Amino acid sequence: MSEEPSAPREQIIVDLEPGSEWRFELEADENIALRVLSPDPVFVNSEELPPATWYPIHRYTKGALYAPTQARVEVTSLPASQYTSTSTIHPQLLNVHLALERDRILAKRHLFGSGPSNGVERVERGPRVMIMGPPSSGKTTVVKNLVNLALSSGMGWTVGVGGLDPSSPSNLIPGTISLSTPSHPLPTHHLAHPFGSSPTSTPSNTLSADTPTVGWWLGGLEPTNRNAEVWKVLIERMGEDWKKRCVRDKMALASGLIVDTSSAFTNALLGTKKGDPKARYTLVAQAVEAFEIDTILVIGHEKLHIDLSRLPILQQRGINVIRIPKSGGVVDIDDTQRELIHSFQIRNYFYGEPPLPKELTGLLGKMVSVDGNLNPYSFQIGWETLVVLRVGEENSAPSSALPLGSSRILSPTRLTRVDPSGPAHVVRLLNTVLAIEQQEEEEDMEEVPFKEEIGTREVLGFIVITAIDTLKKKYTVLSPSPGKLPSTVAIAGSIEWVDSA
Repeated sequence: MSEEPSAPREQIIVDLEPGSEWRFELEADENIALRVLSPDPVFVNSEELPPATWYPIHRYTKGALYAPTQARVEVTSLPASQYTSTSTIHPQLLNVHLALERDRILAKRHLFGSGPSNGVERVERGPRVMIMGPPSSGKTTVVKNLVNLALSSGMGWTVGVGGLDPSSPSNLIPGTISLSTPSHPLPTHHLAHPFGSSPTSTPSNTLSADTPTVGWWLGGLEPTNRNAEVWKVLIERMGEDWKKRCVRDKMALASGLIVDTSSAFTNALLGTKKGDPKARYTLVAQAVEAFEIDTILVIGHEKLHIDLSRLPILQQRGINVIRIPKSGGVVDIDDTQRELIHSFQIRNYFYGEPPLPKELTGLLGKMVSVDGNLNPYSFQIGWETLVVLRVGEENSAPSSALPLGSSRILSPTRLTRVDPSGPAHVVRLLNTVLAIEQQEEEEDMEEVPFKEEIGTREVLGFIVITAIDTLKKKYTVLSPSPGKLPSTVAIAGSIEWVDSA
């Protein structure tokens, strides 16, 4: 007996007035897809939605569609939290983009030999912009909009994206900082990978954005006074990598750099040394020097804008400090939501992009490509084979045990090899995410723990310890793909993950 055909799906239409936004917040059981029915474009984070094509958006995602002209959008279902607003910061973001685009065009003329036009100042490189603001101010969204506007201009820019927020990594594991070079607009489908998936983790497809990325491992969710010296070294290495890239690629130099930052950057005293108590905004100064920043955008925070405008190092360098409004659609994220996001990002690194939700698989019509699953690989490796290190780990006698009048001098970037057989080390290592570090061919494994610079090298990938066999002295680790590890030197931090999906 044949099954009765299912009832046709009710068509749900959202009408947008010119210059308005449709904002939505998806809950745990909400997955939607939308498609544009009107001839004029509609944008999500300045990425134009493909016409007459279903665009899937996964659960927990918070976002907004922007229509510069009157538009109609079909939605598979209305989220519980959704509304339309005529209050938008897109005109301000467009003004910022046009100013940056002007500098890119003038830099390209200079670098490729056409020279400036009469009466136009000489610009030797593209803009280098850093975005700052308090928690939940929309920093990452502003960065994404500016990157997408540049990549959609048709000028062939290769804008660099600096991710200096370890708690919201561009497209890697939480706890990393990164440099990426997206080649086409970045999608907004789910919580993970706000700036596209790295090709080392996910196959190339239109959903992932397939973004070439290099990363460095902090091992924590934000810079603190405890890891301030490690942070400084990582920023310096990251800045050197960017400078080398600009030397090799004139187009990268002309395209410029847009940097996302941690909310810790707004702490004026963070990273200040005891010997220089008057120093303020040390994290800002380090990033400005490493990347030769020429413009800082402050989101909404008036006092921060004034403080930075008066900062001597920024005044000496002639850096523009510009305040832009905070979007009314920004949603405050609590600790529970952040933990959920971090778990989702780590899972996506190992398992690839989430599959299309069941309720969206039967839609009639064209769908944005979602092929991006990985085949994670679990295997065992001996304690002696995998060298697990920690950066800055205390491993010495307390100050009270030292001779009277003497002080302990330990490098904050020193490495300590983790002995799994030691007290409590098994508990500390279980479910820990490890960053695989570069390893030179001629390096003696016995000398590795004594080479501090290993701890701040570029990351090759990540694994997670899922089990520890104390009898056989072996780790069970999860890798995003089968095959031999590119290196057997790994750095442990404070990031842990248990696959609860």
